[in-house]
Amino acid sequence: MALVYTNIALCFSAILCWYCRSLPGRFFFVLNFIFISATFITIPLLVYNWFLYSVYGIFRDMSLLRKYKKYTKIIIIVVLVFIIANSFDRFLFYLDDNNGFHRGKLFYHFMLACLLFFLFTNAMIVYHRKRIRQGHLIPMLFFSVPTIISCVISTLAYGIEINWAGTTLAIFIIYLFIQRQRLGTDYLTNLYNRRELNEYLENHIRGRRSNERFGIIMIDINHFKGINDRWGHVVGDEVLVAHSKLLKSSFRSGEFIARYGGDEFIVVMRANTIDDVTAAVNRFINSINQFNSMNNKPWELSVSIGYDLYDPAIHVMNVDELLNHVDKLMYKAKSESGTTAITAEVEVKNI
Repeated sequence: MALVYTNIALCFSAILCWYCRSLPGRFFFVLNFIFISATFITIPLLVYNWFLYSVYGIFRDMSLLRKYKKYTKIIIIVVLVFIIANSFDRFLFYLDDNNGFHRGKLFYHFMLACLLFFLFTNAMIVYHRKRIRQGHLIPMLFFSVPTIISCVISTLAYGIEINWAGTTLAIFIIYLFIQRQRLGTDYLTNLYNRRELNEYLENHIRGRRSNERFGIIMIDINHFKGINDRWGHVVGDEVLVAHSKLLKSSFRSGEFIARYGGDEFIVVMRANTIDDVTAAVNRFINSINQFNSMNNKPWELSVSIGYDLYDPAIHVMNVDELLNHVDKLMYKAKSESGTTAITAEVEVKNI
């Protein structure tokens, strides 16, 4: 939303600058100067807000976001100082006697600095691409395309002001992406939801990835109803969030992790053999054991796991049949005590 508001301010300033430009009189001269100054403040803010959005999109860390967010005020103050200094030295821009806009000697330096920081942000996205959630990389990278094109044209072609058009198109793209992301994300755990899971599995089984093997893991939290009944739903939510964090930290970046419903979770992972899936399940169980050894809460985390390898050369299943298959394995594991994992090849595996 900060990106949206900043872009609205940029569009508003650009329109009023265009209206006031070359109109006679001191009043329009002052208005033109104010709105041009607002544009110079808005551009670096837009770039920095994109950096903040990208930081959160990559790391999903609110503390890290707050750390960088505090520098927003510093950026505003620095740019304001530049604008005030520009009133005396005219190094960024100046208006002639006919209220016409002219670029100052440091105009290109200012625009280049903004562009370089924008490119740095996109380089950061590419470098950390494996940390970005499945399907998010391309929309995030495409955001920069109309913005860079419009900025370069406006900078090189004097008199053509289309920065606002490029940023508006870019904001529209990212806003549609955010709305779609919300539709496919579980609100409490920030994992994918069942709707997104079904679509993802359809792509694997029938779509472009039909030749790939993959591991599928169903996980159920043991005694979750008892936790809710004894300590309340607030503690139940705390358990779900803690479990979700363990899932995200235990599996590789880019693996698909969804909240299937209630206290059930699904992981779809890259795998060539059942041993690959078993190794990932063991890593997750080790994380649970480590969490319990350090946990000072009144509850302990215990799970039942059913998992298997889907091989398109052997299995012929639709999404519902595949989910039903691992669901049955998971309920076999649930009949055992403690944290248990079962696969079709290994009858019962207590860890």
